[in-house]
Amino acid sequence: MPTISAVLIVRNEEKHLERCLLSLFGVVDEIVVVDTGSEDNTERIARSYGARIGHFPWVDDFSAARNTALHLAQGDYVLSIDADEWIENGEEAKTLLHRFVQGHGPETVGTVEIVSTVGTAPECQEVVDHTERFFHRVSCRFEGAIHEQIMLFNGSKQTASTGLRLGHSGYAQPTNAPDHKALRNLKILRKEVERLPDDEYCWYQLGKAFFSLKDYEAAIEAFQTALARIRFTEGSVPQGRLGGVSREVLTGALVSLAYALVNTGKPQEAAALLKQHLALGHNGVFWSDFHHARGYVHLMLGNLPESRAAYLESLRLGQDHEDVRGTGSFSSAYHLGLLSEAEDNLPEALKWYTESLRCKCDYPPVLSRCIDLAAEQNIVFPIDLLELADREAFSALYLKRLRHFMENNLTAAASRLIQAAECSPSLHGLCKASLVHSSSHTD
Repeated sequence: MPTISAVLIVRNEEKHLERCLLSLFGVVDEIVVVDTGSEDNTERIARSYGARIGHFPWVDDFSAARNTALHLAQGDYVLSIDADEWIENGEEAKTLLHRFVQGHGPETVGTVEIVSTVGTAPECQEVVDHTERFFHRVSCRFEGAIHEQIMLFNGSKQTASTGLRLGHSGYAQPTNAPDHKALRNLKILRKEVERLPDDEYCWYQLGKAFFSLKDYEAAIEAFQTALARIRFTEGSVPQGRLGGVSREVLTGALVSLAYALVNTGKPQEAAALLKQHLALGHNGVFWSDFHHARGYVHLMLGNLPESRAAYLESLRLGQDHEDVRGTGSFSSAYHLGLLSEAEDNLPEALKWYTESLRCKCDYPPVLSRCIDLAAEQNIVFPIDLLELADREAFSALYLKRLRHFMENNLTAAASRLIQAAECSPSLHGLCKASLVHSSSHTD
């Protein structure tokens, strides 16, 4: 069987590294860690797990550091992974990688699914990327100072999925975090767009960095520049500097640009942008995220029929076509519930909220909206909704709202909450216990 090396470049990763290295045991034959200037216990942790250690002075070039790790590796194949990532499907990982090797030649680079938590509660999202990470060691190299790409020394690169799934926590940061990764990336990305001004991918990544920092005006300029570098022809694959542009870049640029336009008070421009690309019919528009963004833009414009049609299309495409979790499932169903409420169709709204919980039983916006409805008017929760809702999450929100109403003498709203809970014995019991607790405190 071919041997596999896991290669990492690291710097001050003592908080994350052990989780990553533990996930690699039993999957790869060796671990290579190249340190770029750590001042904490990163290197000691790596050595304790038997990793081969290398050093590389940081020069604002991720490819240079990763290629150093490739030179140290001895495996036939390489899995490139970061310290803040870990293998989630470890029990089948080794089988998947060996099956990939047996089924593909050295010119084929394997992709992995990376599930990233972006932001912090209550606004965090799960973003799914399919990224090239597994390849024949002597056939490939890294190129690009940042968001580096795997290139063949000779021949035409092919890609295929390995089936491997990684978790990633590196972007689980508040926007104002002083060590936010996007701040680090901006410096390098600015140099890259100066070096490669016609590269749509560099401009796209620059836009993503600005967007994650909520600098929407700068993000708009970068995304528009990226799209201007792409040649769009109806009926053919859009072309960039190095050939066909990936679906992920097309969808990501359009969706992020649309949201940035809305966030800067330009929803009409966002609607025109998405309409233009929908007419072009390239592969970037056949994705749940694209139609979810259309739904949101038209909701902001007050065009409810167009918004409804877009959200229904995102649901039709479904979870298999999501970059951001929920765009083809629970989030679109939730927005369809809001649209139904706007049309004074409460039964239809509750139906969509139930459908959202069927996809994600602890989805906070739905749980919170249902509690608001109970407090605002006399409603009876559908049995399915109560059975699907995560009991702990729903009860916690319910009791928090109930205590707020009682502490502020909003007795009518509190009574409606309790009445709505009567069809769920466990929830009703919690409400009564909260009433007793609050009464004893008042006395």
